[in-house]
Amino acid sequence: MFGKKSEFVQYKFLVDGLSDEVLKKRVETSLRFYITRANKYRKRDAFLGMASIVLPAFATFAAAAASFYEEQYPSLDLAVPVITLIATVTAGVIAHFKFSEKKQNYRNLAESMKSEVAMYVCRAQKYSREKTEDEEQAKDIFLQAIEKIIEDGYRKSREVETAEQSIAENRG
Repeated sequence: MFGKKSEFVQYKFLVDGLSDEVLKKRVETSLRFYITRANKYRKRDAFLGMASIVLPAFATFAAAAASFYEEQYPSLDLAVPVITLIATVTAGVIAHFKFSEKKQNYRNLAESMKSEVAMYVCRAQKYSREKTEDEEQAKDIFLQAIEKIIEDGYRKSREVETAEQSIAENRG
């Protein structure tokens, strides 16, 4: 996309609004990681999802073509099982690696982190001057919220990975 900024660059102004350098680096690193992972799994999910739609349709077309051109192209009969095999493997990869679930998990984490940073930088809701005694208390609340988002992210990622391993063990 011509001239389009990456998602992280679009939201970097929020991270730049943090005054504590260690906290800024922690948020920046985590946010960049979540956005990158969400996009990676979105692309994989989209590609394999499209393949799982197109391949069966192509197998149907190949079956019709094989019957119509059976004398001219006898090897066309092999196309249907090969395409079906690829479609089956694609469906298995989608089910096993759970790209959609991973994408959604990382997307939720990125959005939670962006929201939390925005509230803190703007001193809104739980970070407002009416609800916090001073900047240090707001910073402590923010740090706890960020660490909770990160901890929840690790836990949810482990849950998805554990489900993958469980599926693989049951098949083995």
